[in-house]
Amino acid sequence: MKKNTIILSVLILIIVVLLFWIAQTFQTSEVKISKELKTYQIKEVESMIANMERYLIHKYGYDLLEVLKKKPYLRNEINMYLTSFISIKIKNLFIVYKPTNEKFFRVIADGSRYKDDRFAFNEKFEPLNMKYWEEVLIKKKPIVFKQKISNIWTTLLFPIVKSGKVKYIIVTDFSTFSLNMINLNMRLLKNNLKNILFFMILTIFILMFFLFYDLKRQKRMEELIYKLKELNETLEEKVKEEIRKNREKEKQLILQSRLALMGELLSMIAHQWRQPLNVINIIISKIKIKSQLEQLNEKDMLESLDKIEEYVKHLSNTIDDFRKFYRNEEQKRYVKIQDIVGQTLNIAEASLKNKNILINTDIKCNSDLFTYPNELKQVILNIIRNAEDIIIERKISPGKIDIRVYFDKDKCVIEIEDNAGGIKEDIIDKIFDPYFTTKDEKNGTGLGLYMSKQIVRDRLKGELIAYNGRNGAVFKIELKVLNG
Repeated sequence: MKKNTIILSVLILIIVVLLFWIAQTFQTSEVKISKELKTYQIKEVESMIANMERYLIHKYGYDLLEVLKKKPYLRNEINMYLTSFISIKIKNLFIVYKPTNEKFFRVIADGSRYKDDRFAFNEKFEPLNMKYWEEVLIKKKPIVFKQKISNIWTTLLFPIVKSGKVKYIIVTDFSTFSLNMINLNMRLLKNNLKNILFFMILTIFILMFFLFYDLKRQKRMEELIYKLKELNETLEEKVKEEIRKNREKEKQLILQSRLALMGELLSMIAHQWRQPLNVINIIISKIKIKSQLEQLNEKDMLESLDKIEEYVKHLSNTIDDFRKFYRNEEQKRYVKIQDIVGQTLNIAEASLKNKNILINTDIKCNSDLFTYPNELKQVILNIIRNAEDIIIERKISPGKIDIRVYFDKDKCVIEIEDNAGGIKEDIIDKIFDPYFTTKDEKNGTGLGLYMSKQIVRDRLKGELIAYNGRNGAVFKIELKVLNG
């Protein structure tokens, strides 16, 4: 016995050391352990009932009902025998049989601790869930099922079979409280590593008894430790591979977003160029007509060329503005928020006017921002373009976009609100998801708001949220300022 105690103590010490070693890479085996403990507990109760079966058959034979009918004084003896098994784990223990051509069962013996709680001999008994009882009679094998009583008690139906017929059934209600407590501890281990050693050591002392007498169980534990070690060795490579895949996906998203933005910019360049090109075309047409009518003089010619030169310079400046807008920035710069809003509106102005959409601005925050101005402009422009699209789609007339800039404690807040009626409640939580769009495939990629969210959060260190205001959707950008 002393040798066994030493071996057990050494095993406990080894496992405790291993627990410290694998604490950071612990992968719970809660379901497996719970299942095995439950199986063990059921086998333990079945073993007890099997011993009870042998005793009853040895002393009273298979025809227990007939014996008790002939010798009523034995009924109290059997009841007391069943009562001796009642404990914290065993709640109820009684014996029933099903008479031929009767719907319900009848009680032969009842081990309830108190006489007033016992069924009378041969009293009718109606189970709450008849299907399990019928299944025992058909299959002639023990059945275990859970009761819906605080999820604590479990019932075991153990048939006594003779000549292929169920003579009677031993019914046991036993507690699974200890198993529930172990499951609770296992869940706490996953959420609180500070308590993991205490609960695991406590569990080890409980499980070591089983491990000592069950070499197969010990082998399973060794296999589990080996798998954890193997997982630890490959985990770093798996993490690196997932990081690499995520970076590739992020690059693809950024590329798609930039392509979509280029399309938007080209559309706005077209709107900016349309009027100057029309004017240049009209001037050239006038020169041709006057030349054909021989009415063109040097003064008219010089004036026309000056106007053409002026509009060409305007077209060149437009290209420069768009080129600067799209340029990547590696360094942050100090900028005024009103300058960013103004430059963004200069780019979107022609497209909005062409679609008869009014822009109202109310700027009450003119603080310095240390940020990436082009990226902030891209976010604001994307929100304005979305507002423009939804106004056109819903045929709102007159269309209106309000831009409000104000202080909120140490933050400068930019609110962009349209009057298109707002975002549907069933999709408002999804609008920042990648590839989610309410537009058709031709007009929407589902990346604009997703990338805007990423830019504000990761690059500008701010926050972008969306909600429904009084007239329509409101997109709110919060940025920290250097001064007020």
